[in-house]
Amino acid sequence: MTTQIEFLECLASAAEDNCRLDSKISLDELSARNSLYAEVGEGFTETMYYNKCTVKTVPVLFLCRHISQQRCIEQLSDICNYFQRLRNYPQGHTFSWLDTTIAKEPSKIGRDEDGTWHYSCILNCKLCY
Repeated sequence: MTTQIEFLECLASAAEDNCRLDSKISLDELSARNSLYAEVGEGFTETMYYNKCTVKTVPVLFLCRHISQQRCIEQLSDICNYFQRLRNYPQGHTFSWLDTTIAKEPSKIGRDEDGTWHYSCILNCKLCY
């Protein structure tokens, strides 16, 4: 398992266990109604140490699709607030999770013809591996 896959699964599991979500977070695709999705974006190296360990910032995009605009905002806000305020992050076998900041607050990105809302947010996660 790659570091990014292990990290994404760890992040989704932590959010599902600790946030008030209406559905599980999919790592494959955003389904038709009332769903959540997460994917890693293009990260960058902040620091490289002599032992070749690196500290990287990895952005994670969350998408929410829901019939209620309020629930979109509430679910994404809950995820953002939980990870930004967390003092001890879950750890993986291939990474150490150091910190998380909100890069983009929950905001509207669209709406389907049937009235389903689309919202997104981005968290910048600092990892060492």
